Amino acid sequence: MKYCIQYYKNFRYNDLIDEVVFIYTSNIVEEIQKQEWTDTQRIIIDICEVNITKDNIMPILMKCNQIHSISARISFAQEELREQLREAGIPYFYATYADTADEVYALIRKGASDVYITESLAFNITKIGTYCKKKGVAVRIIPNVAQYKIRFKEEIPDPYKFFVRPEDTELYEDYADVFEIIAPQENLSVIYEIYRNKQWMGDLGKLIAGFSEPFLNSTLVPYFGPERLKCGQRCMQEQCNLCQQMKELASKFADNNLVIKREKDKKWKNESKSYKEAVQSLKEAASSSDGEISEEQGVSENS
Repeated sequence: MKYCIQYYKNFRYNDLIDEVVFIYTSNIVEEIQKQEWTDTQRIIIDICEVNITKDNIMPILMKCNQIHSISARISFAQEELREQLREAGIPYFYATYADTADEVYALIRKGASDVYITESLAFNITKIGTYCKKKGVAVRIIPNVAQYKIRFKEEIPDPYKFFVRPEDTELYEDYADVFEIIAPQENLSVIYEIYRNKQWMGDLGKLIAGFSEPFLNSTLVPYFGPERLKCGQRCMQEQCNLCQQMKELASKFADNNLVIKREKDKKWKNESKSYKEAVQSLKEAASSSDGEISEEQGVSENS
C-alpha cells in the first residue's frame, strides 16, 4: 500500500512518503526543486482550482516533469488539457470522487490513471477494486475521513460511514493502491506514523474526521474491519445492523473500563534519511551527557 499527503515542508517523512500532492502555484517549479526526490516517489500537481488554459499551463507542467516525473490532478472543467497531457506523457486523474460503478467506468474511459473510491461505493471495494486493477487503474482511498453522502444534510450513524482503521489497512491491499491522508498539517506526521504502524488504541474520532460521538478503538471486536470490507453497506437497506451492534458493545466495554486484548505487532520502523539523521544527533547528544537513546524514542505521537 502506498501513502499520499498534500505537500507540507515540515512533514517529518517527505523523503519517505510514496506520493506528494502539490497545489499549483506560480512558483511550483521552484517548490519541486527544493527537495531531492527518489525515483519511487510520485509527485502530483493539482491544477483544479486554477483558471488556466492549455497554452500557459502545459509548458510549466512539462518543465516540472523534466525535474521529476509528475502526474496531474484535474477537474472536468479542464477537459481540453487531456490530449496535451497524453502527448506530453503526463498521467492525469480527476479530483472527482466516484459515487457509482458507472462513474468509475466513465473515468476510466476518459483515460484517468487513478480513481477515488469513497462513501457507499467503497463498501463494494472488493468488486470495484478488482475491476480497476484489471483495467490498470489505481484505486485511491481516503482512510481517515468518515464518509457518507451529505447531499440531503442528514447524519447517519458513525459505524455506517466509510473509513478504514489503521488495523484494517492490510485488508484493502488487494483492492486499493493508495491511502491518501487528509488532515491538518500539524497532524500529518503523527497520523502517517499511526497508519504505518497499523495500530491505534484511542478514540477513532481523534484520528478519523467526521465522527459525531466517541468511538474507542480499543473496545471494538477484531472482526469489525473484515465484516465491513465486502458488506455492500447492507445497513442502508436495513438488512444488517452488525456495525451498530459492535459499536454499542464497544460503548459498554468502555463504560466498564474493558478493552479487547490484541497481539502486539512489530512496529513499523522508519528508515528515512531525515529520521536516521535525527536519531544519530540524539545519540551523539546522549553520549556526551552519559545518557542513552534508542531508535524507538525517535518517534513520538505527541510531537
